[in-house]
Amino acid sequence: MNSIARQQFEAELAQVEQRIAEEIAGLFPPFSQMVTAQLQHSRPLLRAAVVLATGVAAEDQDMLREQRINLAAALEMLHLAINVHIVLGGTVGGDAPNSALLGSTILAGDYCFSRSASLAVRTGDQQVVEIFSNALKRVSEGHLRRLFDPASESYHEDRELYLAGVEAATKLACWPTSAQSQALQFVEALANQTTSAKGASQLMHQEELQHSLSLEQRERWFAFLNWQAAQPLTQKP
Repeated sequence: MNSIARQQFEAELAQVEQRIAEEIAGLFPPFSQMVTAQLQHSRPLLRAAVVLATGVAAEDQDMLREQRINLAAALEMLHLAINVHIVLGGTVGGDAPNSALLGSTILAGDYCFSRSASLAVRTGDQQVVEIFSNALKRVSEGHLRRLFDPASESYHEDRELYLAGVEAATKLACWPTSAQSQALQFVEALANQTTSAKGASQLMHQEELQHSLSLEQRERWFAFLNWQAAQPLTQKP
């Protein structure tokens, strides 16, 4: 694997984290601490990583680089917003929640929702904004169903965010249709993967994608796969 591609990928991921930190800095305590704590629980930033992996064009450009960083940060901010609100939702079935805690979680979560939408708009692409808006709608509805009906079918937020991120990123980068489809299949598996399935899943998609992408795109994809293989897996509910 090209070490330069890995360095570029990780540098962009660091920029995504910096962009998120800048948005969180707009909050005052205790809101900022609440969101920062949720950010720690969000690592590794796989939602951002899949965007950075699939948002590279056959001949990459600075404008596209900025777009994918904004999109990656938008998805992670959306994930933060949802999880801050889940802190509030988790109190519904238990003891009466503290009113200050309720107010803090609502305000912090709403702030993250607004910043995530703003980051999506900063891509300057109408299709991306529409994909992001639809993902926000589906994710919000899914969590509301689980909140008010815990017995309902299990809902996987990451799946929605992975799929939306890859769909938007590959459109920005003008990936071939076949490569878009293969990348979407990969993140479907990623949303539900186990350690034992990880290696086989990666090898299969590496082989398929080699025939559809440019050298620059393949090197970025492999950089992502190698980075992802080194990350600890989180268990799905």
